[in-house]
Amino acid sequence: MRLFDLHCDTLYECWRTGERLEANRLHIDLDRGRRFDAWAQVFAVWMPDTIRGEGAWLQCRTILELAHSKAAALSDRMELARSGEEIDRALSAGRCAAILAVEGGSALAGSLEHIRDLAERGVRILTLTWNGENELGFGSGCGEAAGLKPFGRQAVKELARRGIVPDVSHLNERGFWDVAELAEGPFIASHSVSAAVCPHPRNLKDDQFALIRDRGGLVGLNLCGSQLGEQSFQQLERHLEHYLSLGGEHTVAFGCDFDGTDLPEEWGGIQVMERLYD
Repeated sequence: MRLFDLHCDTLYECWRTGERLEANRLHIDLDRGRRFDAWAQVFAVWMPDTIRGEGAWLQCRTILELAHSKAAALSDRMELARSGEEIDRALSAGRCAAILAVEGGSALAGSLEHIRDLAERGVRILTLTWNGENELGFGSGCGEAAGLKPFGRQAVKELARRGIVPDVSHLNERGFWDVAELAEGPFIASHSVSAAVCPHPRNLKDDQFALIRDRGGLVGLNLCGSQLGEQSFQQLERHLEHYLSLGGEHTVAFGCDFDGTDLPEEWGGIQVMERLYD
C-alpha cells in the first residue's frame, strides 16, 4: 500500500527521549515504514504551550537541525522534500519522502523573520497555534472567541510569500475564518475530524470543511480518541464517510497524529494503517 500522512510528532519525541528515527519504541520509525510501497510523511516540530519567546524559536531550530542531520545520515532511507517533484523523486527511489512542518506559531517568537528562517530550513507547513494562546492568535482549547492577532494576520501573508502552507488544526473558529479571509491560496487542517460526527472543540464544522474543499486544501483524519468520539475503525469510517458526503473526495486525507496522541496497544503505531487499509 501507499501512504501519505499529514501529521506526526515523532521528531519532537525523538528529540525529547533520545529515541532513534530509524528504529524505536514510538509510533513511527523508518524500519516500519519499509513495509509500504511508498510512504510520504509530514514530520511536525511540536511546540508545547509552555514555551514562548526566543526560547521557543531556539527549541524549534534545534529539532529542525535534528531532522536535517537524520536525513543526511539516513539518505538511503529518507529524503527531505520541499516540492512535489522532490516527493516524487524520493518515492521513486524507495525512500520516505519527509516533509517538515512546525506545529505552533510560537516558534516564530513574534518575528516575521523567523518565517524566512523556517523556509530556509525546508519547512512547508505551519500550524498557527496549538491549543493555547500565542503571538499569532488563540487555540481551540483556550476558550477565547477573538480571532487572529495583528501579528497573526501579518504572518499569514508572509507565509504565502515564503511558500509555507497555513495549517488551521488547533486554531479557534474565529481564527479559522480570519485565515480564510487572508490566505491567498489553499490551506489545510492537517489533523482534524468532523464536529458533525463528534462535537469537540478541535473538530471542523461542515462549513469549515467546505471552505477548505473549495480552496483546494486538505483535511487529515486523526486517530485521537477524544476527537473521534470512539477510538475504533468504525468510528473513523463515520468521519471519513461524512466528509465524503460533503463532496470531499479530493479533500479528505490522513493526518494520524502518531506520537501526538495515545493509541490502543493493539494498534501499535504506523503499522496499523495496513489493517485500516484492509
